[in-house]
This record gives sequence, C-alpha cells and structure tokens, in this order.
Amino acid sequence: MRERADDDVARGVDATGLRGALPVTSGAVVRHRAPGAWLAADRATRTVGRDRLRQSRLDPVLGDALAGRCADAGVRPVLIRTRQRRDLAAGRHVYLVRPGRADGWAERLLVREDRELLDLDLDLPPGVGERLEPTESLFLVCTHGKKDACCASFGRPVVTGLGHRDGRVWESTHVGGDRFAATMVCLPSGVYYGRVTAESAEHIVAEHDHGRVVLEHYRGRCTDDPVLQFAEHTVRAERSLLGLDDVIPLSAVPRPDGDTDVLVRHPAGTDRVRVRTTRAEPRLTACSAGVVDSPDRFEAAPPPVRA
Repeated sequence: MRERADDDVARGVDATGLRGALPVTSGAVVRHRAPGAWLAADRATRTVGRDRLRQSRLDPVLGDALAGRCADAGVRPVLIRTRQRRDLAAGRHVYLVRPGRADGWAERLLVREDRELLDLDLDLPPGVGERLEPTESLFLVCTHGKKDACCASFGRPVVTGLGHRDGRVWESTHVGGDRFAATMVCLPSGVYYGRVTAESAEHIVAEHDHGRVVLEHYRGRCTDDPVLQFAEHTVRAERSLLGLDDVIPLSAVPRPDGDTDVLVRHPAGTDRVRVRTTRAEPRLTACSAGVVDSPDRFEAAPPPVRA
C-alpha cells in the first residue's frame, strides 16, 4: 500500500476540500454536466486498463461501441466487481441507475451475452430490470489503479473492510475525484464520499442506511452542479443538518460581481448562500505523475442568510 505521504502530496495538492469538487451525473449504466444515469456492469477480472470499456475483458469492438453509445446518451458506464468469486458463464449482473433524491432508482438484471449490453435502452426507462428496495443501496468504491494508483491503494482496504454485504458493496472503475481517494458512491441517491478509510466506511454505510450523511467525508450529489454542492454543504455545516434529504439546493443565480446566489431549502425554511468561485494555484490533482491542474475553489461570502 502507498505511504500516506504520497496521499498527502496528491491531496495536499488540493486545499480546496471536498465541497463542490464533484462531477455532475444524471444517470448511469453500472462529471461538466455529465451523464444523467449510470450503467454498472459486473466483471470477473481484477485488472482493467486505464480505459475501462476498451481495456477490459469485454471484446474491444463491443467496448468501443458501448462507450460511444453511453457518451451519446449521457450515461456513465462503470465496471464493477465483488470480492466473492463468480463465474460469468452464467451471466453478468448489470445495474441501471437513475440517481436522484426522491425520484432516484436502481434496477438489476442479468445479461447472459456481452453483446446484449448494446441492446439496452440507454434512455433508461424504468421497469427493464428488478427494482432495488431502498434498503438495498449500492456502495461503489473506486479501486481503478490503472487510472490512478491512489484509488487502488486506498480503495481496496475500504472494500475489504466492508465485505460483500449481500451484494451491495462493489469495487469500481473510475468514478471521478482521484485526489479524494478512497472515493465511494452511494446509488441510487448519487451521494459521493471522499477520503474514506476502512474505519469511516463502516460508519458511512450505517448512517446512509439510516438516512443520514457523514459530513466529514461528504462531497455532495452527482446530480447537482458544483456550486450547488458547495452551498448544500455550507448550510448543512451551519445548521448541523445530517438527514439525507434535509437540505436541497434549489437554484443558482449569477450576480453582477461574479459571485453566485444559491437558494437552499431546509426544514426551517430557505437560506441564500453567496458563493464565490476562484481558481486555486496549480497543483498535483492525482497520484499519477504529472497530473497538474488549478481546481475551482469555493467560499461562502458572507455566511448563509435567510432568504
């Protein structure tokens, strides 16, 4: 496992913190207004190349076609695997996910031939597979070492610590936010967590199952733009609100001075958060050598006020 010092280089790299650093996704077959849905497909092999679909056990032509279809449809494809041994001869588990708050859902189906992946309707109409119950939330932990070494180094101990949990915990290919490894995604809520450890993961899963977030590691929801993610986190911290749906960002309106006014609803009413966005100094943003960027930095100025 990588030394924690390497982790600090990649993250210290990022003094912007977890808030508002999340790519936007509206769906997935299992960031940037990105995919509206997720598609998560089971894989038996441990090793996946940097390009998850084109450098895996999938036929390269099929992988290329699937990648193109997902890009056109705004769907985020990820390959997932469990620590339990499985023979894919019986078929490949596929999860179709439309992330969201009250309207989020996830369905599971079995694909017996890989070419059937190309027949999936990527508009993701509900009813294609077996609907997961609210108590069956999926937890995807990025361990995509070929994409970034930190993801494997810090993600695998999290998966090992959590265990299988009746098929709810999966290793995953890249989900975004390498500099926040280990990264965990909860589906279908679309909640992202960063800098997760084996110890904190237990707490995160338990709290999520009870409808609460763990603010220390909370990055926001993949369905919200970064400025909304930041405003939500700000109100949660100011008001000590941990309920999964206690805080909902409603709108973002640019101001003449360049800041953004975000309206955020919570149980006691609605707050207006004035968010200022600047660019951080260039820094390493991943463990992979040479990955330097200037990520957005967000700050609330002044603190939230009642709208």
